Amino acid sequence: MDIKVLKKGIIVGFALFATFFGAGNLIFPPKIGLLSGASWEMGLLGLFCSGILLPVIAVIAVNNSGGDVRDILDPVAPWFYNMFYLIMVLMIAMTSTMPKLAATTYEMGITALTDKVPMSLSIVVFFIVIYFLARDPNSVVEKMGKYLTPILLIALLIIVVKGVLSPLGTPVPTGIKKPFLDALMTGYNTGDLTLGLMCASLFFNALKDGSIPQNKVKQGIYITALVAIVGLTVIYGGLLYMGATGHEFITPDMSMATSVIILVEQLLGKVGSGILAIIVILACLTTGVGIATIAGEFVQEISKGKIKYKAWIIVVCIIGIGLGILGVNKIVGYASFMFAVIYPICIVLTFLGLIKPLLSNDGPFKGGVLLAAIFSIMETVTNLGIKMGFVETLLKAMPLSEYGFSWLVPSIVGMVVGWFIMNKKK
Repeated sequence: MDIKVLKKGIIVGFALFATFFGAGNLIFPPKIGLLSGASWEMGLLGLFCSGILLPVIAVIAVNNSGGDVRDILDPVAPWFYNMFYLIMVLMIAMTSTMPKLAATTYEMGITALTDKVPMSLSIVVFFIVIYFLARDPNSVVEKMGKYLTPILLIALLIIVVKGVLSPLGTPVPTGIKKPFLDALMTGYNTGDLTLGLMCASLFFNALKDGSIPQNKVKQGIYITALVAIVGLTVIYGGLLYMGATGHEFITPDMSMATSVIILVEQLLGKVGSGILAIIVILACLTTGVGIATIAGEFVQEISKGKIKYKAWIIVVCIIGIGLGILGVNKIVGYASFMFAVIYPICIVLTFLGLIKPLLSNDGPFKGGVLLAAIFSIMETVTNLGIKMGFVETLLKAMPLSEYGFSWLVPSIVGMVVGWFIMNKKK
């Protein structure tokens, strides 16, 4: 193997890991471990599928489709790229993930160091740093992969290794009936599948910067994916196991941020609080920089240069400041419904992106996405408590509806029917 390709793949893989490992990835695994208890392995498997494998596969799917997220979205309809990407940038990234990163930085990072910094000041400073790190999109991946991520990984490994080698207790049965599915659904809230689709081209461009031969770029992509998968699995597994063994110190009704703080302090004392603060700040900054970069580039593209990249970064930061003061739990609460709608569509797009070279027409994209959108919207509306008799009856009639996957079979049917219709038109 070419050493240059290996080195570049590892650096970009570190950056991909850091982009995925943001606020959600730090606070969700311990909670899943606590709820899973003795079934923590099944909880980890569920989180692995939705929070690790799917996001990384999304990056590979974009590569298989042509190297740009537009190559996955355009087959649905000519207008779909602008609409769907705008939803992901405005509704998901800017109003959910970015504010959550800022709030988590304060609740788990700054407060662990001092109680004298107001939340509003912490959030303002967070977005000022985001702006200065993201204002040059060409150096973002290099900064994350070479400098920020190694520090983040070392700090995380200190906590994870301590938590695994000297566990706080023994996992006990919790009475949970569906640990795999519950963890799978919780993994939606990390938002990393949408990040995988949104940020894929950022990492492809880093691999295509001329430092490695163009015919080795695909090899670099697979090295990047492997590094991210291994890193996320090790860290997620350790954090989840900490939650499963820490049931004597934390309870399900505690906020997720508080639970993590208590677990780390029990493991490493006050030194642990300092390490945790470093982890939180770096994890949130790396993810925030990636999202801000993608948002700025997209808006500049869609506005045909009328809205400049740096100007939109400022808008992203202003919105993040306004919503960040709500706090982590409130942000997760309203964002979970957005992810419930968007994730099934993203899963369908990811699967189709992987097999796109094998498809003879765009029908599967059109039919699959249409039915995934219809059923995920109906399911989300029902979960919000809005009662519509015929909708509930239809959802219950769908296979796997009791597990929250009423959209799956209709989406598959939509793919097949869409292929036949387009094939007949040809």
